[in-house]
Amino acid sequence: MAKSTQRPVGRPRSEDVRDRVIGAADELLAEIGYLGMTMDEIAVRAKVSKKTLYRWWPHKAAVTAEVLVARADVRAVPDLGDTRAELLVVFDHIDEFTRARDTFTRLCLTEAAVDESGVLRSFLDVVLRRRDQVRAVMQRGIARGDLPADIDADALLDLWNGFFVYRRSFRPAPVHDDTVRQLVDLALAGQVPRLPAEGRTGGRPAG
Repeated sequence: MAKSTQRPVGRPRSEDVRDRVIGAADELLAEIGYLGMTMDEIAVRAKVSKKTLYRWWPHKAAVTAEVLVARADVRAVPDLGDTRAELLVVFDHIDEFTRARDTFTRLCLTEAAVDESGVLRSFLDVVLRRRDQVRAVMQRGIARGDLPADIDADALLDLWNGFFVYRRSFRPAPVHDDTVRQLVDLALAGQVPRLPAEGRTGGRPAG
């Protein structure tokens, strides 16, 4: 059963308290990991009372979720009037998200999964917001006639993200700018996954 990360109603919390708690948790996660961290240690490091800490964060999963969200830096891709340029910005964001600094994020999520906390669900919300930003880029590309109307945005994003993650985590190797440009050019040439034809059934199960 995932733990709730819902915040209490009432007086808004102090931004100073939030910054100190998130900063303390960020340090502790890097030092001892999610499973080793306790609410007591967060309170001591942040110099806040346990009563204040528990008022706004009922458990360490809620604190960790905010740390990961704060690190995620979800940014919109600006409308540049040029689909190719916008897709290259998308790749810049994917590159940043999967760089070595996100090893911290992956480790936290792995440990949190063992603890069956609400952290995974909270971080999934961040991932979904990132995908929404890219869908907006693809919709603009469709409207300009640069991308096919039946493009399967989810499948394409999985391919692009998977390529970076694999290169970073399983086969350490650089991702060259020329490779990124070729992937963008393939998309603009219509070489992308397409949505299934209406009424088509079947498919491999997830998991």
